[in-house]
Amino acid sequence: MSGFDEGNVLWSDQGLAANEKGAQETDFANMIRHFQRGDEFPYRDQLRKNTNMHEYFLEVDMDDVMAFDSKLHDSLRERPGEVMPVLERAAREVHVSTLVGRREDEAAVPDVQVLLNASAEATPLRELAANDYAALVHVQGIVISASKPMVKATSMTLQCKSCKAIRKLRVRPGFGGVAIPRTCDGRAGQEAVSGGKQCGLDPFNVLPDKSDFVDLQKLKLQELPGQVPTGEMPRHLMVTLDRHLVGRVVPGAVVMVSGIYSINQSTGKPRGASATSVRQPYLRAVGVQQLKGVGGRMTDTDFSAEEETKFRAMASQPGFFETLVSSIAPSIFGQEEVKQALACQLLGGARKILPDGGKLRGDINVLMLGDPSTAKSQLLKFIEKAAPISVYTSGKGSSAAGG
Repeated sequence: MSGFDEGNVLWSDQGLAANEKGAQETDFANMIRHFQRGDEFPYRDQLRKNTNMHEYFLEVDMDDVMAFDSKLHDSLRERPGEVMPVLERAAREVHVSTLVGRREDEAAVPDVQVLLNASAEATPLRELAANDYAALVHVQGIVISASKPMVKATSMTLQCKSCKAIRKLRVRPGFGGVAIPRTCDGRAGQEAVSGGKQCGLDPFNVLPDKSDFVDLQKLKLQELPGQVPTGEMPRHLMVTLDRHLVGRVVPGAVVMVSGIYSINQSTGKPRGASATSVRQPYLRAVGVQQLKGVGGRMTDTDFSAEEETKFRAMASQPGFFETLVSSIAPSIFGQEEVKQALACQLLGGARKILPDGGKLRGDINVLMLGDPSTAKSQLLKFIEKAAPISVYTSGKGSSAAGG
């Protein structure tokens, strides 16, 4: 401690993190305002268009961030949990600057969600490891289940039952929660002066009408069939979507998810030291892209009027059904009746309403039974490849039989 009182300037690095966040916020705001592609300003125009339609989100390409500021890109890739809130504050400030003279001073400005799109090579699900924790990762897979939209609190307002003190707590994103304090410090300064009583244990009540909430949805992502080693079962990963990502994809879709690799407490009931050390990984999505034409799968693009006319002309030709049936798994000889049933299932039926008001669904279900090695699985795999939205599953997880 020599020289402590010699009049030198003492400093610490505690404010560097705040300065870095301020610089990142300024850099991203400049990117939104000034990034140019040709004669267009894509992000400034996109933000203005979305907010005018009351859709408060901004989709950003990671390649554009790299081209504009490589340091910001590296920080976003290595520490997305810290950088993403900074980017959303910057997007909100840019939005506020465009509203000068267009809103009242008391009007609240909603937050702007930043969504990331990436063209980087995806990481296979089975290669995600502990080293990827808290980093930005990109994975591909098939959505095999999607939960109903739920509501998650982003901030909770608490009120003490005794002294009526108000306290506001921020909730961690994803599956993260918040610990409600068990004691109230509202009367900490009054107790010694007036001899008042303490508020006791667990005095807080949650005020839902003064708390903030967002939409949340859970997806179950399964790795692509081409990434599954021979003889192995496909692996799964839980994904959380929030705000404007909710409802974007449906089960059966092939997606590219960019997200923060996070951990959640295990759903089991471990004992001992593993009760606090075992965690279940999941992905907190910050961007979702639906892929087309992956793994030989048909695209789900809309057909043009000329194509619809051609299809109707083909359907009116005699013998078209036999031509369609012969096109199913042409490498498999015979099985004409099975192929006819699969063709009906692939095309589906028409929904009917009976005179008495009853309704018949147009979905067609097929039960296929047969001896081993009679191409049942191969026929089903062909249908899975041909269908725009489909999921191929196997019975290995529940029985010793095949698919």
